[in-house]
Amino acid sequence: MPKVTDTITQPQPTERRLECERALEEDFQVFTSLAEGAGWSWQEIALALMELTEDYVMAMRMSTKIAENASVPFPGNKTLH
Repeated sequence: MPKVTDTITQPQPTERRLECERALEEDFQVFTSLAEGAGWSWQEIALALMELTEDYVMAMRMSTKIAENASVPFPGNKTLH
């Protein structure tokens, strides 16, 4: 898969999404062909990929949430004694 370069720094979100799809497409075709060659049906592959995608999204959201919470300083005790 081609590496994202600095030339893709500030595109519109739709353009960036499409560029990501294009970058993943060839590897995706190879990956699904390997799964089909191993005997999995396209329906089984699609469902597995959806589950894996959902797991990935949940993990990334959790990671982002943890990072956001870690960047908020703990107020601590504000008493002066």
